[in-house]
Amino acid sequence: MPLPFSYPGLRCVLEHLEAVKRAHIIGRAPSLQKIDKLVPLCLGNLNIGLNFSNKELIINKLSIKCKKDEVKFKMNVKKFSRQISKSQEDKMNKVVHFYICNRSITNVDKLYLGPSARPDVKGLNLKLRINSLNAFVREKYETAFPFIDPRSYPLKTLTTMPYTAIFDNLHVTSAETLHLHFFSGLAVRLDNLKKLNNQTVSFGYCSSSSVEIVPFIEYYIETKKDIKTTKYDLPLQNIDIFAIQP
Repeated sequence: MPLPFSYPGLRCVLEHLEAVKRAHIIGRAPSLQKIDKLVPLCLGNLNIGLNFSNKELIINKLSIKCKKDEVKFKMNVKKFSRQISKSQEDKMNKVVHFYICNRSITNVDKLYLGPSARPDVKGLNLKLRINSLNAFVREKYETAFPFIDPRSYPLKTLTTMPYTAIFDNLHVTSAETLHLHFFSGLAVRLDNLKKLNNQTVSFGYCSSSSVEIVPFIEYYIETKKDIKTTKYDLPLQNIDIFAIQP
């Protein structure tokens, strides 16, 4: 008869078990529920609030959508739903609390914060140690900072839009790689670009965006920084990427 796991052995297995499988097992094992929150959770990707119309949470390959009167689950080709009478906000809060809140730490390789990610996280006992952050909406990257473990910094990759305030944010300027995506109406001045200390900075922008590109190139030539330029097409728009490496 095989011997049961010791606590260190069980902790090691749970920590490295794929997150969705772990939740499935924990939900059916009351004895494991007592220690589950004490063992760090490891996620490949965590996507909160993918779009405006649906409250959505994606954990690795599991998609959870909180609609008006139901919660839909999808993983690979399997789908199922549950009827719930609570509001969308309450349903999403319950899902977030079950999977990622009240834990000692949750390790996330890539964190995505979409437009419908809730703006107030003060009430959430959430501790994320992340490698990469993707938050296009200004309020979302500001929302993310309070619950990101300080040991995550400097981030490996940060993707956002070039709002003026980000150029004075140490978390942004210290990221190893910074991806700035430009959309209509946004403009960036050379003075702001000079504040960046990232190892690599890439710019993806639409033709209607305003960038002081000539002074920008002259500055990097004068300071002898390596500039790599790549152009490629995406559906419906042309995107130019300028990658700068000090």
